[in-house]
Amino acid sequence: MKRKILFFSAALLAVVLALLLAFLLLYGPNFGIYLRKPSPQSYGERALTFMENGYYSSVEEWREAKAAAQDALRAAQRYEDTWPILCQALSAAGGKHSRLITPAEEEEAREDPITLPLVSTDSMEHGIVTLVIPEFTQGAEQAQEYAQIVLSWLREHQDAAGVILDLRGNRGGDLAPMICALSPLLPDGPLLGTRYASGQMNTMTLANGAFSGGSGMTVESFKMPETIPIAILTDEWTGSSGEAVLLAFRGLENVRSLSPRQPDMPAPTPSSACTTERRSC
Repeated sequence: MKRKILFFSAALLAVVLALLLAFLLLYGPNFGIYLRKPSPQSYGERALTFMENGYYSSVEEWREAKAAAQDALRAAQRYEDTWPILCQALSAAGGKHSRLITPAEEEEAREDPITLPLVSTDSMEHGIVTLVIPEFTQGAEQAQEYAQIVLSWLREHQDAAGVILDLRGNRGGDLAPMICALSPLLPDGPLLGTRYASGQMNTMTLANGAFSGGSGMTVESFKMPETIPIAILTDEWTGSSGEAVLLAFRGLENVRSLSPRQPDMPAPTPSSACTTERRSC
């Protein structure tokens, strides 16, 4: 009897392991899990599948670009051969905001020195606080350092007469440390969101120092006075997550935005894929 129980248990375990193996082989790549190295063609096809979620994937240009990419992928010998092909397909599926980041570029970004926020007050007592919020493309540890610089300054200057938020030159990156750094100036609740090509809305919220957008992040929670005047500066280089920060403040009664432009530079165009709860771009 004991042998039968052991045999049945071993057989059941073998079935479970076989089902798990089949699941990982079939669906593992969707979660970045590969039991065997994919061919350049499989690698490229998987990338094209992800691009089906692109904002412009429902238009004819994307269908033509995908067919051309699939044809070109047949000749790929290495992963590197697929990158120019996938870049062209990406521009059709996701527009100008989409790009392929190669392993070398990703490694280079990790090694780049972090640009931290700059904070200052004017010489007057209870004066104006100026916060220069740069783009951010680093990891979680650097994100906390980035946010804490602003949070510490705001906590020490809760009696400030006003805030100048400088987003000039902020080309984007991870939105989470930017919003968390400025969370004392923002109301809790839905801040903004992105709409997928399917029409589904992804709403990003702030609650007790926790922000659900970007990479997701939580910091200490406190609030500046809701009536504190805030002036936001942008320029032709403010884009992506830099624009999203501006949108998080859009619609608040105590906020005004300014965008001084150089006469020889074209005005930036907000992304058509971006929407918010209180306002849209």
